[in-house]
Amino acid sequence: MNGPDPTRRLRSASPGTGRAGIAILAAIVAFCGLAPLLSPHDPYLPDPALALLPPSTRHWLGTDQLGRDLLTRTAAAGAVSFVTAFAITAITTALGTLAGAAAGLAGGLPERLLRHAATVALALPGLTLALALAGVLPPGPGTMVAALVPFGWVNCGLVAHTATRRVATSDFVLATRALGASPSYLLRRTIGPHIAGPVLTVATADLARTLIAATSLSFLGLGLPPPVTDWGGMVTDAVPLLIAAPRLAIAPALALALTGVAITLVVDARRLR
Repeated sequence: MNGPDPTRRLRSASPGTGRAGIAILAAIVAFCGLAPLLSPHDPYLPDPALALLPPSTRHWLGTDQLGRDLLTRTAAAGAVSFVTAFAITAITTALGTLAGAAAGLAGGLPERLLRHAATVALALPGLTLALALAGVLPPGPGTMVAALVPFGWVNCGLVAHTATRRVATSDFVLATRALGASPSYLLRRTIGPHIAGPVLTVATADLARTLIAATSLSFLGLGLPPPVTDWGGMVTDAVPLLIAAPRLAIAPALALALTGVAITLVVDARRLR
């Protein structure tokens, strides 16, 4: 007797799962973007007299070791984390898509070079090399870009290459090419719209990976210099007080974990479409 098809159940649940992920992610982004603007507390201004206050109606999550409101600081750090991850992901997505699509359309030597470069990048321990590079350079946004971009383009590059190769042999592309369309026109107007979906799905997954990687750099003290901090920097600052005040680390860690889950739900839903 045939049982229920698990794939069908997964597919039927995917729209709701995707919407749940989008709703959670939108709520987190709104919290990070609006809370620092609406809160009466400065996320960066220390006040030793208010250090390590417990949660109360004035400070919903309490204050940190320097007297800063923990909820406001978590939101401000989240905004920094999102801006950093979005910026780096935008760079890697643009580079990967351009390289993959151009190589897929050209074929031959460009295609072989892309595959070799991707093979080398995938074979190397990307995060370890990123940590080594970030350890040599001074902390800052430029260092995070230099550490994460060289290995972050690969997934988008391979997906864009595969999708372009599939579309490049279609009749409408061959017809447009026969009419004398330039490679630039083909990539922008004919092929681009057809590979945008797969590339966007990979870019969304890369956003989660970049967010975690950038947070890891900050956790190791290799990210943004103080007073600006992200969730990784908040966890680092909370390490000496993990026993006395674990909420200092729980708040940013929980926000990061929830963001990762939300992005994963969105990516899974898109992959099943």
